[in-house]
Amino acid sequence: MMKKINVKEKLKPKDFDYFFGKPRIEMSGSECLVDGLQSIVEYSDTKIIVSLGSQIITFFGDDLHINSFTREGAVVEGNIISMEFSS
Repeated sequence: MMKKINVKEKLKPKDFDYFFGKPRIEMSGSECLVDGLQSIVEYSDTKIIVSLGSQIITFFGDDLHINSFTREGAVVEGNIISMEFSS
């Protein structure tokens, strides 16, 4: 027996695609927004390491810098070649 699918029913995006208070990263072009940042572990123009509490993110690349830094997060900019996640 085939199930009838109602085409008129639209899926609505959730109001919040992430949980508040949880770490989140968002890439756009040559920048990466990191929410939930707790500290900067290492900072150079080729490697930036940030701590999200239970997670560590390492950015590798060229001309890396942090453009914006607040209590909520930071924006890492530059030629990001790769990212490494560890705990």
